[in-house]
Amino acid sequence: MSSTTSRRARSTPPVDRLRVVVAAGGTGGHVFPGIAVAAALQRRVPEAVVTFAGTADRLEATLVPAAGYELDTTPMVAFPRRPCLAALLFPARFVRCVLGARRQLRRRGAQVVVGVGGYPSVPAVVAGWTLSLPVVVHESNATPGLANRLAARLSGRVACAFDPASAGLGARAEVRQVGIPILPALAACDRESLRGPTRASWGVDDDELLVVVSGGSLGAASLDRAAVELACGAGTAETADAAGAPGLVGGRLRLLVKASPTHVESLRAALVQGGGDGVAVVVEHIDDMAAAYSAADVVVVRGGACTVAEVEHLGVPAVVVPLPGATDDHQTANAEALAASGRAPVVVVRDGDLGGATLAHALTSVLELAEGARLGSSRGAGPSGGASPHADAADAVARWVVELAPAASSVDAPAASSTASASSAISSSSARSTSTTTTEGTTR
Repeated sequence: MSSTTSRRARSTPPVDRLRVVVAAGGTGGHVFPGIAVAAALQRRVPEAVVTFAGTADRLEATLVPAAGYELDTTPMVAFPRRPCLAALLFPARFVRCVLGARRQLRRRGAQVVVGVGGYPSVPAVVAGWTLSLPVVVHESNATPGLANRLAARLSGRVACAFDPASAGLGARAEVRQVGIPILPALAACDRESLRGPTRASWGVDDDELLVVVSGGSLGAASLDRAAVELACGAGTAETADAAGAPGLVGGRLRLLVKASPTHVESLRAALVQGGGDGVAVVVEHIDDMAAAYSAADVVVVRGGACTVAEVEHLGVPAVVVPLPGATDDHQTANAEALAASGRAPVVVVRDGDLGGATLAHALTSVLELAEGARLGSSRGAGPSGGASPHADAADAVARWVVELAPAASSVDAPAASSTASASSAISSSSARSTSTTTTEGTTR
């Protein structure tokens, strides 16, 4: 046996079970669906070995190990979207990341790669393509992101949540509309059975209106500020005029605000100073989102795909404030698709219009929609959207992976020229993109 063959035999695990690498990262909106797919794979094939690929400095570095999975990392950075020094250096850095991801896939004995989006996912997806591995890409947004548009060109297999997504994911790709994978606890959540016990444990009375404000995995400063303004203005003439509903004024309003971690203390101080600390509680984390969705009368959220899927699946009344400047304005497209689905009462508010009085008005509007839906349901009309499209999304992606696995073999063939051509394609596509980026939180 040659030394090269010997090294390969030692570094590549035997193909005695299904081995899948899930590539996801950046925000919770990419990582949580990846974790949901991993859980579905292990339910379907208990002996399957599922690992993750991403970066060491984004949310996947925390969320993936916490979910019980191993994470392989590369120093991938976001695609430069304007001509600059970083754009000139990007191709060489990208090639290094892909080569590193190739080594990781070999070491894992990967048979299938699942790309769930976010720029940290791209090296593993491209590496899988260069190694002739089956690659499945999942796109959660109504408007596909740059990472997945590029990945779909290589994969040829795209699972998506919305009809519009297929338009931007490659004419030659096989596209399956499956919904958005959501975590098992949320997929199985029964809001009615959890509502009473959760509200009791949180000290929320039956006649109180509980509004849960969550700006996603990275937080949202504008949502935090509006919630504090509303809490401090509860009971004032301005808020009462804006709301026009007794449930938003006086002692009945309660707010639970999941804030940006760096803003928690300043928001708490503002509540005390403005007299809103008896109305709102500011927290850094909400550990049990199933309980939060169940206890809430209304949620105030961003328009990230993962959040939209959870709201739609559970039918929670929601005020959705899309992130301004999100790539291709995909959060607005997500929010509009959610509102059009009819599966949850939804009011969409522009971020630039958001304030305490605006939030009060939006909450009143969504409560009116919810009451109309309740009356319609009591008359036998039922929700207009039918069953949730997301309940079985993780299982649908897992089934596709298992379909591909029997034809797969563990990786063992180099393809350096493919790596170079992939880098060229991605660099040129990135240079053509004119979308803007933002540092404020996005999904979840």
